[in-house]
Amino acid sequence: MAPLVLGGALRAGHAIGTKAALALGAEGTVDVLDATLLDRVQTARVRRARRLTPVDTVDLPSRAEWALAAALHDVLQSANPALDAALRRGAAVRILELAHQTIEQVPPPAHTGEALSRHTWLARVLDLAREDTSVSWWTGSRTFRGVPPPGRLTAWPQLRRVNVVTTPRPLLELEPLAVDREKLAAAVSLLLARTPLTDLATCARTAPAFAWGESALALVATRAGRTLALRALAQAPASPVDVALGRATRELLTHRRAQAAPAIALLAERTLALAQTAPGSLGGRPDGAFARGLGAAAALRMLRESEGEWPEAERRHLVTVLESAGRTEAVREAAAMLEGAS
Repeated sequence: MAPLVLGGALRAGHAIGTKAALALGAEGTVDVLDATLLDRVQTARVRRARRLTPVDTVDLPSRAEWALAAALHDVLQSANPALDAALRRGAAVRILELAHQTIEQVPPPAHTGEALSRHTWLARVLDLAREDTSVSWWTGSRTFRGVPPPGRLTAWPQLRRVNVVTTPRPLLELEPLAVDREKLAAAVSLLLARTPLTDLATCARTAPAFAWGESALALVATRAGRTLALRALAQAPASPVDVALGRATRELLTHRRAQAAPAIALLAERTLALAQTAPGSLGGRPDGAFARGLGAAAALRMLRESEGEWPEAERRHLVTVLESAGRTEAVREAAAMLEGAS
């Protein structure tokens, strides 16, 4: 976990399995072999937390966090290219199944503090990538997946016309794979659901696509959780975030309308903040415009129902900005869906 938190080469070892993973973190099961490294990891976790809220310490990893770490380890091991062989693929499939079972047995965070702690532990999970190196020379070529090429192949580069190309490949783009790619993505998606602040902070990712799950909705249903989520989202490029939130919220309203209130509240506050700082940027790509439109409609309702809670001049200005942004088709669609969700 130190390389994941601090940055650096992360190498998976033998599969851990569900029973051992769930036992990690119990008293006496985790030995601190390097106190200096532990201090560095904890300091990095505090720095990560301080991007979102002023804290001075974070607790040592909990049993749930160790279990998620062990499951992540096994997910990575299941994608080991050495397992993509006729007699070894079954082992890879079993390792991934056990990792999925481990994650399923970890409960969602019980409160905002726990969600923040898990985020400091797993925030960089989607930054994981395997470095594949292709080496070609005058008589042939080879590809090395996740390991550096031997020095003999890169020696005398001018004489032997050696060309070396290193390509980082994200976890869900690895090939070849001994496991089903959809099942690998499902395990990563489930892992993200167990750390909902990380799930939201990375919602603009390509895969697995963000969707409103119960843990993410539970997080933003609280005032403190919504504040952390808004701060995390503000640190990512706005347009891809709006597209991801718009697509996910449209699906939520279509299929699980009764659960949509926390997501709508998040969009309302996000759009309201934008109206205060950058009122000319409430449009965008279709899903992004839908997210902004839904947020604008919800923010307008909030402003009209909270008369006296805002300085009147500021309230009127925001109402004007949001109403002027509400003349697009995306905003009208969002407003109609919002009325249907009431």
